[in-house]
Amino acid sequence: MLKDSFVLTVICLVVVGAIFAWWTTSSPHYYGAPVESRFLEPEPAPAPAVVAKTTHRVLAPVAEPVAPPRDIEVPPSPIAVSPAVVEHDPPPFPSVEQIAPGAHGDAITGKYGNPALSAVTSTGGHMVETFVYARDRGRSSTVIRLEDGKVASAFSRTQPLAPTGLSAPRRWHNE
Repeated sequence: MLKDSFVLTVICLVVVGAIFAWWTTSSPHYYGAPVESRFLEPEPAPAPAVVAKTTHRVLAPVAEPVAPPRDIEVPPSPIAVSPAVVEHDPPPFPSVEQIAPGAHGDAITGKYGNPALSAVTSTGGHMVETFVYARDRGRSSTVIRLEDGKVASAFSRTQPLAPTGLSAPRRWHNE
């Protein structure tokens, strides 16, 4: 019991000492002391020296600006009109029959556009690219595999729509 009270007393003394150290080293304005401004206001710049000119010259009369007569309408200035956005037809969707073996990868992307997914890897010293074209939220897809930039293989897959009202998990619908 005496040991516990001694430990508790030491902890209380440490806490009180920490609070006292913080209180004595902290800024005094937190405790009601007047606040000092820490920002110095810039001194006003001295007025430029006045130099008296002794030469006289004749000033030309100032022409008043010409205002257009009030009965003439001034056409509005041309407004920059942004060109109308032209929507192009989406590129065609590739099918396996349209993909020629040995065709270059640039010809594929030029004809069908950028794939929805592409991956590049290296296997046995050959660069292997995989292009995946998808539509209908991924239900129809064509996968094209290129080796060293030329078509090596292609296949298509179409998932049937799941009938409504079935309570089976989605993975069972495709089997």
